[in-house]
Amino acid sequence: MKSAAAPVKYIVFDLGKVLIDFSYANFFALMKNRGVKTLDVEEFVQHVRLHDYEHGYLGCDDFLAGMNRLLARPLSQAQLMDAWNGLFTPIPEMLALARELKGRYPVYLLSNIGKLHWEFLLATYELDAYCHDRLASFEAGAMKPAATIYQAAQQRFSLEPEHTLFIDDKPENISGARACGWQGFVHRDPASTRDRLGELVDLAD
Repeated sequence: MKSAAAPVKYIVFDLGKVLIDFSYANFFALMKNRGVKTLDVEEFVQHVRLHDYEHGYLGCDDFLAGMNRLLARPLSQAQLMDAWNGLFTPIPEMLALARELKGRYPVYLLSNIGKLHWEFLLATYELDAYCHDRLASFEAGAMKPAATIYQAAQQRFSLEPEHTLFIDDKPENISGARACGWQGFVHRDPASTRDRLGELVDLAD
């Protein structure tokens, strides 16, 4: 095993596209079927105030109401929640890796995410089985790559920055973590992430 700049004592995973995959294809197909007034993703994000929602500045009811206002034929709140929560599929190899690491290191989750998705994923995939604690952007009032969310994670998880390894699929989020003194690398696929981890921490034989 190769030594890191400082020994890794804590491992923090991003959630989306790292442990859990997601796709908006079916969701936007439903929106189109219901006469959505915009099909441009960036425009949609702005109209529904997704960033405000994932920062915790906008409540779930207002967020869903904003979505429904874009539809020529609105959905019931329950239908809209089901559609919004229907984006996800697990990545079994990564969940197994997180569980394996949890037996050897303190493991945490740090995600840019809103309350509906967070609560759905915690319940559906029993995420607490794969980590010792977790922090969502809507709880922290900040999103990666802002320094504030990494600082909030440090405090909540009692991390030593130089001994903390962060794994995320977005380079800018790794850069944000490194700016706060963390170690980190970009997740691309389960095999390469396992290999990279094998250089930094003790994995089971």
